[in-house]
Amino acid sequence: MLLSSWLWCIAGGMLAGTLAGMLGIGGGLVIVPLLIYLLPILGVSAELVVPMAVATSLATIVMTTLSAARSHYSHGQISWFWVRRLIPGLMLGAIVGAWLATELHPSWLQRIFAVVLFLLAGRMLMPARDGEPLTGVSKRLLGVIGVAMGTISALVGIGGGSLTVPLLQRLRVPIRQAIAVSSVGSLSIGISAALAFVVLGQQLGDHSGLLGYVHFQAWLAISIASVIFAPIGTSLAQRIPVAKLQRGFALFLVIVAINLVIG
Repeated sequence: MLLSSWLWCIAGGMLAGTLAGMLGIGGGLVIVPLLIYLLPILGVSAELVVPMAVATSLATIVMTTLSAARSHYSHGQISWFWVRRLIPGLMLGAIVGAWLATELHPSWLQRIFAVVLFLLAGRMLMPARDGEPLTGVSKRLLGVIGVAMGTISALVGIGGGSLTVPLLQRLRVPIRQAIAVSSVGSLSIGISAALAFVVLGQQLGDHSGLLGYVHFQAWLAISIASVIFAPIGTSLAQRIPVAKLQRGFALFLVIVAINLVIG
């Protein structure tokens, strides 16, 4: 891999790790667009660029969110009540989404990604509900929602935080706690989807630097940088006012979505 490509991956990993800790996202919102740009330079054929960017992003999310989740746990922010209700559905949906990502045309994946981000940005700009968390929500309903979120997340290569945080906010979970739970959810999605992409990618044959649909060298560079910077983002999340966290999150989603549409 070219030196410039290594540097781009490291820079992307630094940003992804910081955002993972600060906003509870897996970092795929940064990594997928970055890899869509870099993979053709690395010689990846056009029809494999988007599914490989998605797969590699999800593999890096495993390392990024593991570091972020550990940091949130040390701050006592993880609510295991919500973790138990969301994780099984997220993991099942992630496997379904990985399969769909290898079947759909790449241009459709980018369009789906952009639409999802615009919708989420609008939701995050709406005022959060006040009051105690809505803990009486049906486990079955949360399971179905989890499957849907896991499918979308794996389909477009994001960890799920951009879906989980708005959901938990809707259920009146405090923003910092929602971010912490989202880190655990993103880790679960990343593990399930990455393993599915490795298995599904066996049909590609033996290619140097690839592990199924995962580009190993890009994964390595991004993962190392993101793991180092995730605790920095976690520390920032404890200091930045809640309203600024929400507005910053929404603005970031809009910027990425616009880049995907015009790209």
